[in-house]
Amino acid sequence: MNQLNDRRPTLPSALIQAMLTMPLLLSSVAADAADTTRSNLADPTPLLSLYQTVDNNTEPACGFELPEAGSGTTVKLLPKKKCPSEAREPHSIRIRNVPIKSTFLLTDNERCEKLDSSWVELDTSRANASLEKMGIDKIWTYAGRPEKPGYLTNSGLDNNVPSRGFRVIGKGDPIKQGDLTCIVVTIAPRSI
Repeated sequence: MNQLNDRRPTLPSALIQAMLTMPLLLSSVAADAADTTRSNLADPTPLLSLYQTVDNNTEPACGFELPEAGSGTTVKLLPKKKCPSEAREPHSIRIRNVPIKSTFLLTDNERCEKLDSSWVELDTSRANASLEKMGIDKIWTYAGRPEKPGYLTNSGLDNNVPSRGFRVIGKGDPIKQGDLTCIVVTIAPRSI
């Protein structure tokens, strides 16, 4: 029996090693690029909208852009002063794109205080939290206190989308329909 000569070209071991390590190198470069891209994307702008139901079933709205995510900023929103006349007595509220650990205090006085006021305090337990459109007076139907927050589990009045990540962390007497006067918003600082 004749032996056949195997004349396959052989690759230098350095080239073989480079071919084996190239996929690992490329995957780590791709992962770094993905992380950089993610960190350069702007967080969605947090928004708060108030709606007033009027006789003909229309709902004039008043919107507020909230401080950007990670700013650590506190702002006082005064709907009775900043909203158009047809939306100064809001009946419902929607809040979207709020970062984790942010807080909202809703009161019926311009001092924006809990003392001698009707009020409710909310916080967020997740990034991009959303409180879908609900009657302001309905917030008091949810349990919640600082020791044991209660999640708002409503679905939006106009879109049936569920709220996510908003909790009641304290409440006093309910704010009467149309009496919301102040909202204190504290956007959490970016964690390091």
